[in-house]
Amino acid sequence: MKRLALAAAVLLSASSSAFAGADQYGGFARYADEGSLKPFARDLGGVLGAATFQSGRSLGLTGFDVGARFGAQFYPSKGNNILRHNGVRVFGLPWAQAEVGMPFKISGFIRGISYQGLTIAGGGLRYGLYAESDKPWAPQVLVSAVAHSVVHTDFSASHVGANLVCSAGTPKWAPYAGVGFDRTRLVVRQSTLDPLLNGRVVNTLESRFTLGVRLTPYQFTYLSLAGTMAHSQPGAEAGLGVRF
Repeated sequence: MKRLALAAAVLLSASSSAFAGADQYGGFARYADEGSLKPFARDLGGVLGAATFQSGRSLGLTGFDVGARFGAQFYPSKGNNILRHNGVRVFGLPWAQAEVGMPFKISGFIRGISYQGLTIAGGGLRYGLYAESDKPWAPQVLVSAVAHSVVHTDFSASHVGANLVCSAGTPKWAPYAGVGFDRTRLVVRQSTLDPLLNGRVVNTLESRFTLGVRLTPYQFTYLSLAGTMAHSQPGAEAGLGVRF
């Protein structure tokens, strides 16, 4: 719990810095070189794939969830000179997200943001392997898939990810864990450092591990906090929303 609290504090600090006007992704054209493209793609995929779940329980038919999500990585990967030379340390993305329950233990969600020159639209599906249950410590397991499209002045990207998620707990708090992957495709639209890279495409496929807890202090209202390890880089994610 102490580690989760620390991760949440770092995440909130990063979000505050970002909303204060720090441009995390604005150095791409100035610093993009051949060696930095794959590390940048890995880091971008790591934050794109963050905060896509906070429970192993599917919503159930007619269920609904709406709220905010945040995902962050604590430091750019080795070789990611695009962010490092731009003075970026902790970085990430905020999201607005809405989910709806559908038949056959399926739920769908959409998410998006226009942020620091990025326009991102995404969404995904989840399928519950067990019947929905709110009994204390009843195991809940689901598979989750997500996809995103990213547009920036200097680059574009697409991302797909998948996770296997399990959780168990009480109505007030429930720990959860997830394991999955992120696949990211990055296209260079503009590099002033090396114009020969314009149009260059790179692809990455990396692992993701998540461990967190969802707290429900009031009926229908929840807060989720988690630590992540995406492509061997530590980070954190959080969510706040209304679910019923």
